[in-house]
Amino acid sequence: MADMTMQQRLEAIGPRLRRQIARLYPDHDTDAVWRRVEAMLTARAAERPAPLLALDRAREADPDWFVRPDMLGYSTYVDRFGGTVDGVAAHVDHLEALGVRYLHVLALLKARAGDSDGGFAVADYLSVEPRLGTMADVERLTARLRDSRISLCVDLALNHTADDHEWAKAARAGDPFYRDFYMVVDDAEAVARNAELPQVFPTTAPGNFTYVPEMGGNVRTTFYPFQWDLNWRNPNVFFAMIDAGLRLANHGFEAFRLDSTAFLWKQAGTNCRNLPEAHYIVRGLRAALDIVAPATLLKAEAIVPTAFVPPYFGMDEGDGFEPECHLVYNNSLMVAGWVGLAEGSAQLPAAIVAASGGLPPGANWLSYARCHDDIGWGAVLGDLRGLDDAPEERLIAAARFLNGEGDSWARGKPFQADGSTLHGSNGTLASLAGLEAAATDGEREAAFRRIALLNALSIASGGVATTYMGDEAGLLNDDSYLADPERAHEGRWIHRPAMDWAALDGAAAKRITGDLIALRDARIASGGAGGPAALATDDPAVLGIACGSDRVFLNFGDRAAMLPATGRDRLTGAVCGQVPAWGVAWLEG
Repeated sequence: MADMTMQQRLEAIGPRLRRQIARLYPDHDTDAVWRRVEAMLTARAAERPAPLLALDRAREADPDWFVRPDMLGYSTYVDRFGGTVDGVAAHVDHLEALGVRYLHVLALLKARAGDSDGGFAVADYLSVEPRLGTMADVERLTARLRDSRISLCVDLALNHTADDHEWAKAARAGDPFYRDFYMVVDDAEAVARNAELPQVFPTTAPGNFTYVPEMGGNVRTTFYPFQWDLNWRNPNVFFAMIDAGLRLANHGFEAFRLDSTAFLWKQAGTNCRNLPEAHYIVRGLRAALDIVAPATLLKAEAIVPTAFVPPYFGMDEGDGFEPECHLVYNNSLMVAGWVGLAEGSAQLPAAIVAASGGLPPGANWLSYARCHDDIGWGAVLGDLRGLDDAPEERLIAAARFLNGEGDSWARGKPFQADGSTLHGSNGTLASLAGLEAAATDGEREAAFRRIALLNALSIASGGVATTYMGDEAGLLNDDSYLADPERAHEGRWIHRPAMDWAALDGAAAKRITGDLIALRDARIASGGAGGPAALATDDPAVLGIACGSDRVFLNFGDRAAMLPATGRDRLTGAVCGQVPAWGVAWLEG
């Protein structure tokens, strides 16, 4: 589709978008909805700035631009990293030094006043959080990043708005148009639905509904009481959210993290997760962006077992392939890496690597060792059920180890757990890997190896391997959030410290960053990108991954292990036939 005009893209891709409208809104006049959407697409296309039109043309000519060995990422909260949008721009040189090609900034858009779930209760999709800057600042930042070949990603919360969003305010005031943007049920239905629905935050936000007197009933609130679920059965919601995405793309954002995609469609009698209509919504957004802003990526935050992930790429056995998200978090691989360390076994990481291959064209994983959220243990229950007769007990044991029980070197903290439920663990990469607890040079060396091991798992598996801010500096758990009344209840702030720029000159940061850069250079040299492939090994603690022309071996055990082959290690330059405890051997092909 290189050098196509917007009108040509509309003619070629429009039928795909119309198909999603017809699927989602069979009881509405599809032609009428389409005419409204078509007019909106045409208007947004006319507003697209010249530099972004040039980027569209370049990426249409190179559609796999984000499936490259050098496509590495970085994720951070704006205020934690640079204070403001302009502060982020002032530190682009740090991102360049790490080889970053993709920058995900969290909590950028204007959020709810007070507690906002870390910024994910959005009060205005088209405004920047005032204390961080303005949209004009963002446009300057995106221009600076484009000069460095770095694509800026922002969160697009599709499932809900804040309860102080203008739509919600109008709904409270009795506007019937905006009241239908949300879902309101009586007490009896709320009780019935709660009985069939799982809870996302059972400790801090139990239930799935919140009584709002002005709305005359219980508003659907899957996450927190101040996050009102959008009613995607209403085509006006579809129109408004696609319009918001296109306007943001025109401000220079090149990627959207689609928050909570699995929850978008609600259907009685189901758990309201991963329903087909959720995919139709995202495919509709993808088609709209492909028409107006084809340089833009969609990334699904679909924290589900690996078997449920393929549809988020667009892999649909029933109706054939339809493009959906370019990127999907490989959350199971991240969790599996921590299970592997806790157990000293490569069994689960090997299973996830094996299940992560076979991506469709124009698709890639987003891989990571840690992120801004917790390690959600339950996400791999489905993956473990084929390997173990008691997966819950196995994950509880791994969680206890990562939470520092017994003689563990990890210093994680339980998240949303009441002692009888399995939920998550919090902690920075360094604290979880043992650097916080290390008291001797040998223990520090072991911690550095475990950090490099998990970074190698992310990088060698071929996706957009993304570092969470501060992990490259070895920042430890930060308890200061406990003194903030608006954050004290939210344990995930323990691994969201402010960036300590002085720490980058310290020994820990130099070691960790040096290992990261060496792994990055090894992947680029190997030519590895896209879905990974597992390699057989003779040791249950050792994971083998084919990365481009190379073979990478990761030892999750606490003893040295023999390799199935001898070769030159790109990381050391030496010929080796074994990998040390918690070590990585990257053998040239």
